[in-house]
Formats: sequence, structure tokens, C-alpha cells
Amino acid sequence: MGATAKYPRRWLCGCAFIFFLWVFVLQCIPRYVAPPVLSPSVIDTYAATTASSERGGASPLSSTLPATAAGPAHVLIVTPLKNAAPYLTRYFDLIDRMDYPKSKISIAFLVSDTTDRTVAILQRQQRRWQYRYHSFDIFEKDYHFQLPEARRHDFHMQPLRRSYMARSRNHLLSLALKPEHQWVLWLDVDVVRYPTSILRDLMSVNVDVIVPNCLRVTDDGSFWGYDKNNWQETEESLVIQRDLDPEYVLLEGYNEFLTERYLLVDMPTHLGKMKKVPLDGVGATFTLVKAEVHREGANFPAFVFQHQVETEGFAKMARAMGYGVYGLPGYLVYHAKND
Repeated sequence: MGATAKYPRRWLCGCAFIFFLWVFVLQCIPRYVAPPVLSPSVIDTYAATTASSERGGASPLSSTLPATAAGPAHVLIVTPLKNAAPYLTRYFDLIDRMDYPKSKISIAFLVSDTTDRTVAILQRQQRRWQYRYHSFDIFEKDYHFQLPEARRHDFHMQPLRRSYMARSRNHLLSLALKPEHQWVLWLDVDVVRYPTSILRDLMSVNVDVIVPNCLRVTDDGSFWGYDKNNWQETEESLVIQRDLDPEYVLLEGYNEFLTERYLLVDMPTHLGKMKKVPLDGVGATFTLVKAEVHREGANFPAFVFQHQVETEGFAKMARAMGYGVYGLPGYLVYHAKND
């Protein structure tokens, strides 16, 4: 009887041991094998990335990753053209010298109201270069706006002239910008000197809109500012605008109306090549823009926007939307002496 009673006790002890072992497995093991819990910020970032990808925009993650981590970003180089034949050979030579993967560069042109051999030269260059770059597109659209070359920079003609330029830029952008493009470079055809590393250099600043300091080539090598559309507002310039007609277009570099703005070409150039300063207006001799800025709606107003049109109006619009606009006073590029 005593020996027989031992077996039920052993059986009960075994059942109890198995029960407690099972409880241990259920409570402790999941701590080590459960998936990580995402913080709200990570979840929000993932949601924003997914939404951006679904609407065809650059994702917040990929747009801020350095090129070495995510691979070289895809750049769209866009250039509106009119009677540009003398500058095209040099233009393509400079692009080809850039130390940037050509498979990550797309090039697009809009030719308008031209009377020289611009289109024929472009087509010849297209046959030469189209397989070296990701894409090479030539578009044509005439606006039937003719202005004698001698009057191209007349003060009173600028609002009308630049409104047509704005329409041209917007049309080109609408045709050329594709989902793969992460940056847009607005490049004048008659910029004749810049560093081969300029794309990588400007991208490394990692801001929404960035411009170098554009000077004019001179025979004696003297310092001569060219792109005066890159500027900062000042207290004096803002005071001038308080009582100004809302439809009045402000222009830089003209004695007819002094705006009292601080031009990039007047800023110190010796404080470092990559030292950036905030800007309120930009030109487009060499202007690098994150593609998402354009995709979100910042374009080139052909109408008066905060006393500006075209490129300076674009800068005002981008800033009004919360984007950062910057310039590099010490990073020099050079424009042809053609006027």
C-alpha cells in the first residue's frame, strides 16, 4: 500500500513541473523573440515615406541620405534656349567634365522663338551624347515674343520679358520632370566656367535651393558680379516695399530704382567656399533645387508675386512654402561676357 501511494504523488509532481515549465515558456520566451516595437516617430516617418512614394515624390528618407549611402542622386539639368548657337559646344563640354555619373544625369531643353541654328546644333549634340546620359530631350515652343538684343536688358522691358521666361521655364519643367529625378539644375547656356565637382559640392550642403556666386568673365581677371538676382532682403528694402504698389516688379542692378537689397555678388568671398547664407531671391544661372520643391508647387510666377516674377518670384514662393533658399558667396562660377 505504501509503495503504491508513491506513484500518484510522483505523477502529480510531474504534472506540476510540466505546468510551471509551460508558464515559463509562455511568459519569458516572447520577450526575446518578439519583433521590436516602433516608436511613434519611426511610424510617422514610415507613413510619410509611403505616402510620398505613392504620389511619385522623393521620399523624406532618400532625399536626405548622402549620395555615398543611397547611391548618386538623379539630376535633371534644364535649360531654356533662344539663339544659343555660339554657346552650345562649350555648354556640353562643361557638363561632360563634371565628375558625376552620366547615367544619373538627364538633360532637357526648351527652344523658343529662335532665329539661329540652335535646334540643328542641339540635334547634332543629341546624336552624339544621348547614349552617354540617362536621357536627352529637346522640346520646342514659340511664344512669338521678339525683343532686339540691344534692348534685352532695358529696365522697362524686364517685367514683360521675364514673365515670358517664367512661362518658358514652367513649360519645360512640366515636360521634363520625371519620377526618378531627385534634383533639378537650372543652368544658363552661357555659363562658361565652373568646378567639375560642382554637383557633388552643392548637393553636400543638403538644402532645398542652393546657388553659387556667379561672376562675369573679364579680360583682366577682375571681380565683376553678374547674377544680381541672388540677394537678401534688408530692413531698408522692406521699408521701401511697405507703400509700394502690389503690382510693381522690383529689379536688381538698375539705377532707375534702387532696392537696397544685399546682393550675393557683394558679400565676402573669403570666408570659405562652402559657407552658406540665407537668400530671399535667386537667379537661374546655376541653381540647384530639390525636385520635391517643384513637385509641391513652387514654380516660376509669370505674374507679380511679392513684387517679383520668374526666378526671384520662385525663391519668394519657395520660402513662403517653408523651404530653405541659400547661396554660397565664396563658391564662384563664371558667365560669358555677352552683353
